[in-house]
Amino acid sequence: MRDLLVIVPSRGRPGNIARLWEAMGQTCRGGTRLLVSLDADDPARDAYPPGPIYKTQDGIRGVVGHLNAVAVAAAGVYRFVATIGDDNLPRTDGWDTALMEALGKTPFAFGNDLYPREPGSLCCHIFMRSEVIKALGYMGPPPLKHMFVDPIWMEWGKSCGITYLHEVILEHLHFTVRKSAEDETYRSAYTSWPGDEAAYHAYLESPRGLAADVARIRAVT
Repeated sequence: MRDLLVIVPSRGRPGNIARLWEAMGQTCRGGTRLLVSLDADDPARDAYPPGPIYKTQDGIRGVVGHLNAVAVAAAGVYRFVATIGDDNLPRTDGWDTALMEALGKTPFAFGNDLYPREPGSLCCHIFMRSEVIKALGYMGPPPLKHMFVDPIWMEWGKSCGITYLHEVILEHLHFTVRKSAEDETYRSAYTSWPGDEAAYHAYLESPRGLAADVARIRAVT
């Protein structure tokens, strides 16, 4: 099997992907590949740079839908599957091999995105063993579109094992910390907040939600 696939959903941000692709070329030290998942109606689709693998999704909206459309098949090819944002920027040499080494010990891992919160308290990007995706049939619960998937990943990790690598920097250049400009992609994501928050609480409370998924993950890890 191949080593690591990093899935990055993107819309309207070919410059971000060019920046990420260049950074990965400078810092990756393992068998790591980048897959960018795009909307079929993205007006900037033809402007994305050569280099990454591209998958075009028709009729899917939201990060979670993009991840699930790619991750299940990828789990049969790669030992590890991850996602970061198109507004993340790897800064640490060998970040990918460090995270893969961590996944040899726990089924989940994440690095330091430099976002101003308690270090290690929330994984806004996630690296996981492919066995997790195979067991669940998804990378993120399908009822969610964009928001609240990261605290679910964190719950999986707390219950089944997660490693936080403080020295591995995957900087999150988010507009809320003035590291990028607010754009339509950000604004569109925030419109999913009410529905995603309701879906998140339903997932936590349902016997077929969090508790069931944790049991499935534990069975394979």
